[in-house]
Amino acid sequence: MAVAGTIGILGYGRFGQALAGLLNTHGYRWCAHDPIAAVPAANAVASPEALVACADVLIIAVPVSRFEPALRGLRQHLLPRHTVIDVASVKQGPCAVMDAVLGDAIAHVGAHPLFGPLSIARAEPLRTVICPSPRHPRAADIAEALFTTLGSEVARQTPEAHDRFMALTHAMAFFIAKGLLDLGLGDDLRWSPPSFAALAASIAAVRADAGHLFRAIQNDNPYAAQTRRQFIEALQQIDARIADTVADTPAQQAALLAIPDLGRQSPALREVREHIDELDRELIDLLRRRRELSTRAAAAKHALGAPVLDPARETDLMRERAQWAEAAGLDADTVQHLFREILGMSRRAQGADRDGAR
Repeated sequence: MAVAGTIGILGYGRFGQALAGLLNTHGYRWCAHDPIAAVPAANAVASPEALVACADVLIIAVPVSRFEPALRGLRQHLLPRHTVIDVASVKQGPCAVMDAVLGDAIAHVGAHPLFGPLSIARAEPLRTVICPSPRHPRAADIAEALFTTLGSEVARQTPEAHDRFMALTHAMAFFIAKGLLDLGLGDDLRWSPPSFAALAASIAAVRADAGHLFRAIQNDNPYAAQTRRQFIEALQQIDARIADTVADTPAQQAALLAIPDLGRQSPALREVREHIDELDRELIDLLRRRRELSTRAAAAKHALGAPVLDPARETDLMRERAQWAEAAGLDADTVQHLFREILGMSRRAQGADRDGAR
């Protein structure tokens, strides 16, 4: 069920803009204020006070370092009808600040949307962590309803549990990626092995996200520093073990350096089938994402007054896919047949009733 009222966004940076796009897509009324970034005229308000006046739910989308002053600036204008949601990438600090500044008077809840402009543009799955305040359980329900209607899966955690897990995952991914970049890793990763794909995605995220995010997840997460130290110590121990096993037999080396749960040899057929299952799940998710992007394309065409169906585009698309197939050593006719089915799925998603393509 959609959240009633108008959503106010304080901070129209990369995430604020991405969130506004989702709100537009799902039919929400919204307004925003940012002293620097340009907000669309139809949604812009001139001050934090005006933002509070126009909104029922307020989302504070500013860097963590500016969160407390921004919240204190809003406080004098807030009324009991308001609900405040922070969307910082760390939760203990902002949640404690909201408890101190807003107390029992103003409903508030911490949230961490685990997505951004890049993941939205690529139609990747959206997920959001909600960190409820025991004082305001209704605020958590409102936040969950909002993010659910925006297409996000939602989970609830305590601020401490969230930050501990993010220190081990989010912060470590950025830490490793930053280290590889500083080692001189270049842009061309075409010849990196498949095992590097996940790291390549992390590196792309580090390059795409603003510098303040890297600093926030390292400096403002109370568990990140300890996790970094433990990680460095673990790497040093692994490095020492590698040096110590130079003179060992291959069997001894395998035993000492085995990765848990990956050391057992699976039967060949079972191993291949597991890989096929994994790849098929990826294909299904890619098809879901393509359908979502096709739906967005149809909406964009409608806004421009352009027809959904474009036979010339389909002809060019099929020719190009056939060329890609031949370059990959695949049968072009078979691949074209598959893409005809995919295009049919896209047309159905766009609501078209005759042949064409996005």
